Amino acid sequence: MKDSYGDMQIVLGEGAHFLCHTYPNDPESGPILVIDTSGVTFRLTNRVRGGVEVGDVRNARRLLEVVSRFVAEVERLHAQSSERAESAAESAA
Repeated sequence: MKDSYGDMQIVLGEGAHFLCHTYPNDPESGPILVIDTSGVTFRLTNRVRGGVEVGDVRNARRLLEVVSRFVAEVERLHAQSSERAESAAESAA
């Protein structure tokens, strides 16, 4: 028998919403990260409700690291395409 496999893709458009729900007055509730798009709501939280473990902290730090890399790449590509558009506009003038 093969291992289970799954895949999910969320394509982010202008209407995407990002939320982080925290419950500082309720130690039984962990944070919930929400990505809400047209037709899909994705929630990410720690494995054990009310019991944040060292692995949860590691996972949160890793998530921050990869999201930071994602942001840097999106910004780089946007700047690159903006430069090409400006260059093309100057050449056409």
